[in-house]
Amino acid sequence: MTPEDLGPAEHLEAGAVGEPGRRTFFVHVQAGGVSHWYHAEKQQVGEFADRAIALLLEASIIPDPNAVSEILARLGDAEPDTFAFRLGTITLRASEARELIHLEIESADEQLAVSFQVAPEQLQAMATHAESVVAAGRELCERCRLPMEPAGHKCPSTNGYHVD
Repeated sequence: MTPEDLGPAEHLEAGAVGEPGRRTFFVHVQAGGVSHWYHAEKQQVGEFADRAIALLLEASIIPDPNAVSEILARLGDAEPDTFAFRLGTITLRASEARELIHLEIESADEQLAVSFQVAPEQLQAMATHAESVVAAGRELCERCRLPMEPAGHKCPSTNGYHVD
């Protein structure tokens, strides 16, 4: 399958909307003035951030910190409208000159795919923002390490007899 080439992206964001425990995670790409939304799982957003940071380190790419800060200031206000598809795999690779990062996003059913390019600063800002979004979830129980609900938590480690 040949991915649809979106070209250079003006905006790249991985984030979430909603209350912790009921959030909808997404990847948002804006290219050519058109927004493209992809539904993601929390783990996918976290892994995307981890892989992005690892790629920059492995390729010895040092993004401009001022540009990253400027981009970060514009992230976090995205509200998905409709999703093109459920996210499957994301492939990242640096260009030979290390001036662009090439990304390919494939659907979970492997029927659709898109490709686009971003600057290293965009990738770093996306990863930094995505890490904070993932970390902003529900508090973990000290006993079982499962997420706790705001209304209370029947901990499986106590057979549900203790409610935090």
